[in-house]
Amino acid sequence: MAQAQTSPTEEQAPAFELEAPDLDAEEIMQQIRARIRARRAESLAKGLDFEGYADGLYPLPPSAVFSRDLYESVRYVGMGYDKVNVAPALTETRLPVIGGLVQRLRANLHTLVLFYVNRLAAQQIHFNEQVARALTAMVKDLETEVRDLRARLAELERDQG
Repeated sequence: MAQAQTSPTEEQAPAFELEAPDLDAEEIMQQIRARIRARRAESLAKGLDFEGYADGLYPLPPSAVFSRDLYESVRYVGMGYDKVNVAPALTETRLPVIGGLVQRLRANLHTLVLFYVNRLAAQQIHFNEQVARALTAMVKDLETEVRDLRARLAELERDQG
């Protein structure tokens, strides 16, 4: 049975060690390297940025016109436009005699406030959705326009040269 241990040093991050009598670390490393090479080649064949993908970034389309930051930001806006609702967070009271009554009153008031806050949040979600759609449409339209302008520029340069 392999046993994992960490051995921290002051200068480095903790090392991860496996101990087993039949463990061939070099063979495992060769398999890992072969899988990384295969995935890198597969990503390259698909026109994807393997290093960015390995770092947890969304793959950039091969025909990307703008920076990764713009595409990532638009993606996050699209994923998070509806994350506005407020959840209940009521703490317990410790009043000896009237604690239960105060707690029920607070719970009812809290529910009432959440009702109105969540109504407002629903309106905000609708607005956020429209902004996210508009932003996505604008980026797509700008991509098309930039590609067209680049093609026209290349044609003009070809005609002059």
